[in-house]
Amino acid sequence: MIHCFNPGHETAVLNASRHYQPAANQVKMQQELAFLPAWYAEPGDFVWVEEELTDRFRKDTEDFNLNVQTLSINQCKERANALSGQSIDLWGVSPQSIYRFEQIGRQYGLEWHTPVWKEEFRRLGSRITSHDVLVYLVKTIPELNRHLIPKFVSSREELEEYLVNHPGKWLVKSPFSSSGRGLVWLPPGLPAPSERQVISGMLKKQSQVSIEKVWDKVMDFSMHFAIDTKHSIRFVGYSVFQTNEKGAYKSSSIAAQEILESQISRFIPPDLLSTAGNELLNILQKTYASCYSGNIGVDMLVYRTDNEYHLHPCVEINMRKSMGYLAIALHHKYLHPQTQGYLHIDYDAQPGRILQKQAVLKQQHPAVMDNGRMLSGYLSLCPITETSGYHAYLLC
Repeated sequence: MIHCFNPGHETAVLNASRHYQPAANQVKMQQELAFLPAWYAEPGDFVWVEEELTDRFRKDTEDFNLNVQTLSINQCKERANALSGQSIDLWGVSPQSIYRFEQIGRQYGLEWHTPVWKEEFRRLGSRITSHDVLVYLVKTIPELNRHLIPKFVSSREELEEYLVNHPGKWLVKSPFSSSGRGLVWLPPGLPAPSERQVISGMLKKQSQVSIEKVWDKVMDFSMHFAIDTKHSIRFVGYSVFQTNEKGAYKSSSIAAQEILESQISRFIPPDLLSTAGNELLNILQKTYASCYSGNIGVDMLVYRTDNEYHLHPCVEINMRKSMGYLAIALHHKYLHPQTQGYLHIDYDAQPGRILQKQAVLKQQHPAVMDNGRMLSGYLSLCPITETSGYHAYLLC
C-alpha cells in the first residue's frame, strides 16, 4: 500500500477537474505533513513524501519502530519492481489526486492500482448527503430534535427572507467544504455587507448554501467507520476534538476508547449513543457502501438547552480519513494504554518559529517511552525544518 496525505480534497471534488491546482496553503500543508499516514500505515507500507526525512526526526522516532518506507517521485524509476501491484491509498479521493498518480504511473511504467473516481462521490462528499443522513436519523430516533435539520437556499434573497422569519443566531455553510472552512456565522438580524459578499460568492460557486441554528455547544466528537472492498462497514471508534471560535479544527483528544466514550456519556445516555451508532451503520451501509470503500467520519456535538444536554448526531460527514481517525490509530498502535493527551495541528507563517517551538516543547516535555509505546511527553509526527509552517504533534 502507498499512502498519500492530500488535505482539502473537498475543493478538488467541487472543481471536478483532473487538472485542478490546489491553493498554496494546501500544497504547503500536504508537503510538510506528508508523513502523517505513517502513523496509521501497516508494516511494510510506503508513505508518499516530497522530501526525505531529516536525521533529527529519524532519531526522535526510532523508539517507535516505524516499519514503513518513504517514497518520493524521484525514487519511482529505481523502485519500480517493489511498487508493482501496490495500491494507492489517498487521504481523500478526488479526480485530481487520482489523475496525478495515474500520470506518475504512466511516466515510470508502474503497474500500481489507483482508486476509481465515480460521479456519485461528488454528492456523497457534500453536505447535501449529510443533510439526508440527518433527516433519516431524526425520523428514526425519537429523542432527536427535528430543528437540527438545516435548510438549503439558492439565493441571497431566499436566505434573508428566512432570517427575517426566524430570528436568532444562524450558521451558513457551503455544500463542499469541511474542517471549519466554508462557514459564515451570522448574529441576529440581516447579514452585514461583508457577510453578504461572502455568501454571494458561495452561492455563485456552489449554487446553494445551508442555514442551520447555532446551538450552545458543549462538546465536539465524531464516530469513525470503515468500508471494505466487499461493501461491508464497521465501526472504528470515537474521537473527541476541539475547535476554535469559528469552528476550525484545533486538536483531538488522545485516550483509550473507553475513556473517550465515558467522556461523551457524561452528557449523552449510552443507550442513545449506541442507537445513533447503529442507525448510522444502517444508513451509511445503504448510502455509501454500495459504491465506496474507505473511511468515513461523522462529526457530532453535544449541545445544551435549558440546562439539559442533547445530541446532534450528524453535523457533517467526512468521506475521507481525518485527524480523528489518526488520533484513534496513534493511541492504538503507539501510546501506552493509560496515556492521555492531545494531537495538535498548528500553523505559523513566520519562518523558524515552529522549529523554536519544537525545541521548547522537547525540553519542557521530554518523551518517556515504555517498550516502544509513549507514556508521556512531546512528539512531532512530521519532520520540522527552518521553513516549516505546519506542526503536527502529540503532547501527552
